[in-house]
Amino acid sequence: MKHKIYPMFFSVVLVICLIIGTLGNLIRYSGIAVLVVTLILFLTAHIFAGGINQLSVKRVKWIVGIGLIAMFIGQIVILSVMPNTVYHDPYRVLSQADQMAAGHMTWGITYFWRYANNVPLAYLMSLWLQLTQLFHLSANVAIHTLSILVLDVFIVLSLWTIWQLSHRKSLLIGATAFFVLTPFDYTYYLQVFYSDLPSMLILLLIMRIMMQWPGKSQKHHLVTGIGLVFISTLGMLIKSNIIVLVPALMIIVFILWYKKLLKQSKLLLPTVLIIFGFGLSVPATHGIYQASHFHTETKYEFPVSHWILMGANAQHKGMYNGKDVHRAVQQPDKKVRQQYDLKEIPKRFEKLGVGGTVKLWVVKLGILLNVRDIQDWYNGGYRSAPNWYQQMAQPIKVIVILSYTAATIALWFTLILRLLSWRPDFKNSQQVVAVLAVVASLGYLAFHTLLWETETRYGQVILPLIWFTLAAIPVPETDRKRLFTNLQVLAVPSLITLCFVSLGFAIGLSLEHPKNMVISAQRSQLSAQYQAKPFMLIPGKQMTEDVDLNGHANYFSVQIHAGSRVHVVLENKQTQRRYQMYRAGYVYRLHKNIQPGNYRIVIKNISQKNQAVDVTKTYHYQLSNHPLVINGKKDKYASLVYTCLLRYKGGSTTNS
Repeated sequence: MKHKIYPMFFSVVLVICLIIGTLGNLIRYSGIAVLVVTLILFLTAHIFAGGINQLSVKRVKWIVGIGLIAMFIGQIVILSVMPNTVYHDPYRVLSQADQMAAGHMTWGITYFWRYANNVPLAYLMSLWLQLTQLFHLSANVAIHTLSILVLDVFIVLSLWTIWQLSHRKSLLIGATAFFVLTPFDYTYYLQVFYSDLPSMLILLLIMRIMMQWPGKSQKHHLVTGIGLVFISTLGMLIKSNIIVLVPALMIIVFILWYKKLLKQSKLLLPTVLIIFGFGLSVPATHGIYQASHFHTETKYEFPVSHWILMGANAQHKGMYNGKDVHRAVQQPDKKVRQQYDLKEIPKRFEKLGVGGTVKLWVVKLGILLNVRDIQDWYNGGYRSAPNWYQQMAQPIKVIVILSYTAATIALWFTLILRLLSWRPDFKNSQQVVAVLAVVASLGYLAFHTLLWETETRYGQVILPLIWFTLAAIPVPETDRKRLFTNLQVLAVPSLITLCFVSLGFAIGLSLEHPKNMVISAQRSQLSAQYQAKPFMLIPGKQMTEDVDLNGHANYFSVQIHAGSRVHVVLENKQTQRRYQMYRAGYVYRLHKNIQPGNYRIVIKNISQKNQAVDVTKTYHYQLSNHPLVINGKKDKYASLVYTCLLRYKGGSTTNS
């Protein structure tokens, strides 16, 4: 058994990580509900598996095909009926891409000097927008098309890979259900285009090429090798944490060399090509800088040590921390920031001690693998969701949490059972790549747990690796499988139970723990912290913007600008009733019961000086349903920054 100790070790470590991730998803108020739904879902899936495996391949293809068509229709409906307001980093990247696509190669905010890693993504998105302009597509349609294209290619390719690896009908149907019937396909990855999903697709492509490499001809290797270099370079340009593949590949190469199987595996060449592709990202980045007229500014640039410093901040659980950022901004340049970080990082770990450090790592790992809030990642709320959604929003929010969290934990638990009984055969190329997927998963988890800052989104990158591993591991024949086969009579009752239990929990938890609900919003902005310039409203002039409220609200805020004094009212266009808004810092607020209807925000400068107002403006991307009107002139690509909520006592807070 000595020759099998290494993969078994990695499997056990991944099992421990997934257990911690599971516990991290169960500690919130709906933890018991998630646990119950997960158990019923797990049992239901395994009871159905026997019957599904008896279906013909043709029928399985029909089921998958119908599911994918229904998924696509659902995506179109969501994007058409309920466009959301994208904010924070994805919007800044989108705004810059929209600007460059319009031919303006300038960098008007300090964001990209601070986070230059997003420059390549902005540039690549601008190329896509330029391409779609040839077909007279709006920037909104172009971005939605890109989201659907990358998302659906990822899903179809995942299903195809799962089938090629396992030829298990039940696993293919289970994966289809995971993608089609959970919020994975209809929330963050559909509504917000950012680096996360392309990174997952690139990881999947690399795994597929590695899987197929040993069985292909030299001619095929030439074409695929070029593609592998290109994909690896693109992966580094989009999200540089893909570099964790390098130590993962080195570990696999060492194991194969130790077992005298390296030459037989034929995986040394693709390993070299991947590393070469990563190396090419350096000149490619400089080329993008030149093409986009971008230059670095050490006055604003953050060193790598800054993220390590935040990752060691136990008070904020190793997550992004505004105080650490503010302190870094106050430093004169990158060199001074790095010197401060290198002094502070050892102090933080020394203060934590061994026990505190381990505790911090466990907490960070739990956060990293938390998937409960997938609907809220970079989503500032729908622009103006229809009334039927507003009526059902609270239970829908809980259903989103229950369905995706339960499906994810059920997936992890299935993989855990496989990993514990798996003894990899390193003569089998498919299983070698599965070990690579396990080690790469651990690499991502270790990077954000031990070294970097952590966020709930980051852990999702291992999803394609999880599915790949599950499909590649052979299924042992056990009494447990026969037990589930004998329980097939309970398949339909268990599915009905799952639906009713989930619905019951959704209704009960939504009534017991209501969340503040966005009725209408436009929260996209470049932000004053990155020196975005406000619009100067001259004395005696006004600006207006119409807002549709399809549900009852009790809070409305309009972001003006720090230090500005203007007259702000919310006017009901039907009744002509006007609500005076009061100043609270950089926003003007209204705390009153507001009936559904069509409203107008009116901002007037009644002073004798110009007053700054935060206005978000793009070139071809429409931010809100109605144009911003400044002194009688309409601009459909400009908007105020506003948020309308229905607030509940004890509901979650919203930064407005």
